[in-house]
Amino acid sequence: MLKKFSIAVFWFAFFGFFLYKLIPKYKYLTNSSLEHWGDKSTFDNSIFALHIVAGIVVYCTAILQFTPSIRNNYISFHRATGKLYIISSLLCITTLYIMIPKTWCIGCRPSQLTVTSLWLLFITLAFYFIKQRQIVLHQRMMISSFICAAYFVTVRVIDAYTMDIFYALFPNKDTAYLASDVFVWLVPLLLFWMYWLIRDRKERRYRMEIV
Repeated sequence: MLKKFSIAVFWFAFFGFFLYKLIPKYKYLTNSSLEHWGDKSTFDNSIFALHIVAGIVVYCTAILQFTPSIRNNYISFHRATGKLYIISSLLCITTLYIMIPKTWCIGCRPSQLTVTSLWLLFITLAFYFIKQRQIVLHQRMMISSFICAAYFVTVRVIDAYTMDIFYALFPNKDTAYLASDVFVWLVPLLLFWMYWLIRDRKERRYRMEIV
């Protein structure tokens, strides 16, 4: 019960903050947008619009992918939404590779390019492992890919509420931005992979004791 409640709270908080940040930015879909890029071209507006739409699809399909009752009871639906999640992720990743070199946060660019590339890697591996019928590895790659995808929302939580900590640790502003950026995606990835490694070791020990 506690696990289900924690998951529900996470999704509610995630989507709540996502909408809170998204709604004021409707202007990004108009011709007078992207002033922070210093470029108001139709191409850049179109890329950003595609990125936003694909991102919404990624986040909406993610909750369907990672809900056990849906995944276990509606296999065909799970597979269809999984394909949609992967296609939307690829669109997001492609647009990010175009957008990141123009972002105002120069110090963030190395981190953003890294997490975007990891997102692409995890999506590719998730597709590969499901084709190989390696379900556990597929699930882990999908979760890892979502951590990378969620970064583009969770980083704004850090930016809004905890940047003073990073400014105190790193007086140089660009370094503070880079450190906070890396923290957002690296820490959850490490925590999840440490959890999986510990659980795998326990399961191996248990099987050895039985034998």
